[in-house]
Amino acid sequence: MVQFEVENTGFDQFENEVILCSNCEEQINEVVPVDENHWRLLNDSIWHPVIAIQVLSYRLLHQFNQFSWTRDLIEMMYMEDEVKNWADSALIKTPQIVHKDCNGNLLKKGDSVVLIKDLDVKGTSFVAKRGTAVHNINLDHENENHIEGRVNSQYIVILTQYVKKTK
Repeated sequence: MVQFEVENTGFDQFENEVILCSNCEEQINEVVPVDENHWRLLNDSIWHPVIAIQVLSYRLLHQFNQFSWTRDLIEMMYMEDEVKNWADSALIKTPQIVHKDCNGNLLKKGDSVVLIKDLDVKGTSFVAKRGTAVHNINLDHENENHIEGRVNSQYIVILTQYVKKTK
């Protein structure tokens, strides 16, 4: 077990020390690679009564946001405004990625789109035909020009410039 200090510049009214297992500490400090399954414990720690643990959990969920389950937990998590301000204070602000179709319509997770052009699907022998509907899309959280969806039972990445949102 290791004592860990949660950065709290400007929020001195909160206790900011927590106890972590050595595995957590090594992954936070990037000594060892991130083990996604180890961090599933955040599902419980976001509700912990110790505020510093809530703040650290929130920050870690943002740090590991490449996993879909962490984004779901962030949406589910609740903190008092002052605590959320503390948690947000150390997050690196990145420009929000916005996905838009060929007409500039905002795309959201779960939307349906239609292909506006025949697309050769790399790594396969089929062509995704113009007019093909792609339902329940997922958004690439690292690239605003990419969405993901299933075409011909194949999960593929599609460029947003080649899709039109359906109503």
